[in-house]
Amino acid sequence: MSGNDSHPRTRLNNELQRIYGPSAQDHVKWEVYSQGPPNALTWHATIFIGDQNYSYASAITRGAAQDAAAQQACERLRRDGSTRSD
Repeated sequence: MSGNDSHPRTRLNNELQRIYGPSAQDHVKWEVYSQGPPNALTWHATIFIGDQNYSYASAITRGAAQDAAAQQACERLRRDGSTRSD
């Protein structure tokens, strides 16, 4: 596994490419937002694959929230043994 393959968002993108091919980005939607006072923000990231909420995570940085959500989505895709081709 190369260095980039160990990054959660890269792994998720690679898995979605495997499942959906070139149209992978048409099947995934991110919702990312922050809450709280400016000196203590909490970032929230949700990933939708198709119309399904696949994962959610929160963290103190935007990237960390997105990475955690991507990691959860990868684990769920693996558990589901997803073989979608739509």
